[in-house]
Amino acid sequence: MFLLRAAIFSTIVFWSYSAFAEVDYGRDIRPILANHCYACHGPDAAQRKADLRLDHRDVAVESAIVPGAAEKSLLIERISSDDPDKIMPPPDASKNKPLRKEQIELLRQWIDAGAPFADHWSFVVPKRPALPQVKEPRWTQQPIDRLVWARHQHERISANAAAGRRTLIRRLSLDLIGLPPSIEEADDFVKDKSDDAYETVIDRLLASTHYGEHRARFWLDAARYADTNGYQYDLEREQWVWRDWVIHAFNSNMPFDQFTMEQLAGDLLPNATDHQRLATAFNRNHPITIEGGVIDEEYRTEYVIDRVVTTSKVWLGLTIGCARCHDHKYDPISQREFYQFFAYFNQVPEQGLRGFNPKLKIASPLQNKQRTAAKASVVQLEKRLERLLNDTGVNFADWEDRARAAAKQTWHSTTPEDVRSLGGATLIRQEDGSILASGKNPATDVYEYEWMPAGRVVAVRIEALTDASFVGGGTGRAPNANFVLSEFEVLSADNKNGPFKKIELSTAVADYSQNGYPVEQAIDGKFGRQGWAVDGNTKRENRSAYFVLKAPVEVSAAVRLKIRVVHEWGGSHQIGRFRISYSDKPTVSLPTRLRQLVSVPTEQRSGTETVQLTMALAKAYGNDKMKALVTDWNSSAALLESVTAVPATMVMSELPKPRKTHVLHRGQYDQPGEEVEADIPQAFPTLPQDTPQNRLALARWITSVKNPLTARVTVNRIWQQIFGIGMVETSGDFGTQGAFPSHPELLDWLAVDFMESGWDVKALLKQIVLSQTYRQSSSVTPEQLARDPTNRWLARGPRLRLDAEAIRDSAIAVSALLQRDVGGPSVFPYHPSGLWQEINNRPGYSRVYKQDTGGKLYRRSLYTFWKRTVPPPSMAAFDAPEREYCVVRRSRTNTPLQAFVLLNDPQYVEAARHLGERMFQHAKTDRERVIYGFQAALARRPQESEIKLFLETLAERRDQYRNNEQQAIDLLSVGESSVAEGNLAERAAWATIGRIFLNLSEFITKG
Repeated sequence: MFLLRAAIFSTIVFWSYSAFAEVDYGRDIRPILANHCYACHGPDAAQRKADLRLDHRDVAVESAIVPGAAEKSLLIERISSDDPDKIMPPPDASKNKPLRKEQIELLRQWIDAGAPFADHWSFVVPKRPALPQVKEPRWTQQPIDRLVWARHQHERISANAAAGRRTLIRRLSLDLIGLPPSIEEADDFVKDKSDDAYETVIDRLLASTHYGEHRARFWLDAARYADTNGYQYDLEREQWVWRDWVIHAFNSNMPFDQFTMEQLAGDLLPNATDHQRLATAFNRNHPITIEGGVIDEEYRTEYVIDRVVTTSKVWLGLTIGCARCHDHKYDPISQREFYQFFAYFNQVPEQGLRGFNPKLKIASPLQNKQRTAAKASVVQLEKRLERLLNDTGVNFADWEDRARAAAKQTWHSTTPEDVRSLGGATLIRQEDGSILASGKNPATDVYEYEWMPAGRVVAVRIEALTDASFVGGGTGRAPNANFVLSEFEVLSADNKNGPFKKIELSTAVADYSQNGYPVEQAIDGKFGRQGWAVDGNTKRENRSAYFVLKAPVEVSAAVRLKIRVVHEWGGSHQIGRFRISYSDKPTVSLPTRLRQLVSVPTEQRSGTETVQLTMALAKAYGNDKMKALVTDWNSSAALLESVTAVPATMVMSELPKPRKTHVLHRGQYDQPGEEVEADIPQAFPTLPQDTPQNRLALARWITSVKNPLTARVTVNRIWQQIFGIGMVETSGDFGTQGAFPSHPELLDWLAVDFMESGWDVKALLKQIVLSQTYRQSSSVTPEQLARDPTNRWLARGPRLRLDAEAIRDSAIAVSALLQRDVGGPSVFPYHPSGLWQEINNRPGYSRVYKQDTGGKLYRRSLYTFWKRTVPPPSMAAFDAPEREYCVVRRSRTNTPLQAFVLLNDPQYVEAARHLGERMFQHAKTDRERVIYGFQAALARRPQESEIKLFLETLAERRDQYRNNEQQAIDLLSVGESSVAEGNLAERAAWATIGRIFLNLSEFITKG
């Protein structure tokens, strides 16, 4: 298909790059005038000096330029003058640098040639250029290659040969799905000698669900997507369903014009679906403030301006925001036109303070899939338990009788002999027997409560009680009224002075547990930022939990008991008022609600209540098989509950009565001037007059084939994502201050082809990666380095350091830990402890980072929770943006800090550990293991010198860890995943080899 299309264009007439030898206004002259003259002699009337405009030929030739006679032109006279009172730009001009001799000479040649002006190249609708004839057979198959080859000829630079197959499949895999190829995938490609082997790999990668994830990553930068609101408090939001929409759109190859239309105006489409309305969340991704005291209209105005700036940069490549306070100094956009564009986005029914509405409740595709699976699992487990109960002949009525008897048990009050706060809080006993905390409120605290029980102790209960002295009358001392009970400990002493010994607890039961903070965590022996919590910030009610002793304490006259209530979560998340009691009877492990249910007649229970009671009783009284089924049911039921809650996503909508829009003097919200209607800048093709001037009309104009910018800007950004730099280097600025294209004809050819293909993104990518231009080796010759250090002439293949997400994902992938599910809520992988609290100056308004466990630690970086004020540090080190604003091109730095991340961050150390284990398990000899691991990391076989070096390092590390087993234990203990049994020194040595592989420059580089 692609070869056929290329063959058609091979019949087009000869074309050459001879124009590069001539002075070109757009390429050579306008950039000089824009950079040095437009600030005082350009579009901005308020700043214009001497009533001279150098951006309009009619005005320029009246006084400053004599076409055909440079020496008679005032422009040449002033820029060439040695007189500080005459030279232009003036020596004291802060923004305008003096011209270089070669620039003055270009202006001379241009004026002598008649001073021809032309519209700025990007403001002219692109046309498909003629293709040059090519002598090199390798460069004849693709229009891309013909145009690139012509530039090679003009620059007299030699192109590289094609890269090797292993290099190509790694490059392809990283570019199309953001993950390295497996050893098997690389080997299969090398072995496949068919003519279409390369294209087959491309098609496989484009069809992968990981393709959409990788494409979405770039789009999230542009859309300033984050999981928090930004500003001072930076609280959480739920926009991840829109992120999943983006992934699905790319995977389904949604045409880019439709992709654009739905995100800008999906809610205004005829018979708009919920998913089309969801798409408009693109322009609700901006930061939102909740800070008290802000002026509502001021911040609402900022949100609208953010949409203007983002939309213009993403689709038009224009810096329209520069016209907020005055006419644009360089581009033909007036301040009035800025506010006409502003009017399109000024009709959202929103507020500046807490402006979260409008919202749309809609489940993601993954959520629907998970809900269906979880529901099926719950039903299946209920049927299996029912069959087991019937087969076993369980007397359910007897179970209920036992539970009713247990439900009637009484709790005996206690009177403390001593109660203290180790953190310095004041604890005072109240008339009802509770203990009230006041005074000092440390970040963490431990309460100790001693008493002498009057009888046998089987279980101990703690009640967390509300009190008016706490925020909102809640139960906790934290600013949000919540608490987290990290550990609940019971200790006993045989006499008044005897030492206390810890009593083992078997069961923990609470009347309510906050999601992610089950009461079982209060007796798991783990301290820190985990434990039992009760949503005290939203559910301010009395709560209780009881803890069953593994063996009852038989009380004698001298026995003392001590309760330790440990709070280590931080942020003063202590219980504020509590009461301790105990039971002397056997206790059934039923939450309070279910203990109440057993007293309700069977016929009055709902179906859900009957199932819940059955599960609870089977867990309490059933055999091991029944208990195992109940455990599985609880997990599935919890999953079902979590995926049933549908998140509310912020989306766009229109006011029923349009809001008036005014030009704002100096861009200030409170200085409205002339009233304006929605419209686009006059420098571009106009909208039909009979079209309603709303966001839908704007979206249609942006995706019109008459729009000179959208296709060019999009193609250029995709090219940038592949080659590291766009044909237009300033990918966010296609205006007069932007760079001239390195290959203008190629950019226009691809832009026209993109539109004519139906805005097919996959077809565009396939065309690029099929080209010989892309397939070249990335090695650089001394000539290329001297003449074209940044590869602007494309005489070699792309070579660049990977982005932060691709580096992390590659490490997890080669370790075989990568969890490949697509979509779902954001996750919380490894993160420096306490960092969120260090950054936030209002701890009560920011959650403590609670690290996930299991597979969530190994999801793709796209799903990592993104906090604007504290983006993931390990990714920030590799230039990931904060997402405070639209970013269409990331910076790319190389610093020593990056090596520290790769060597020490738990994510990478754990990945290296597992890569080492893969090597150790795969082969019998050290040499084979090294080769296997190297191929897994880099998709190529190591050279003999490299193998020798790694084997020497392996031997050194074996000796090191044999002599110091604790070092081996420390290394192998990093990360939550398990360590295989066996020789610790051996496995630690191989983990070290894995760390070396993951820290190689080649590993973090696409070459």
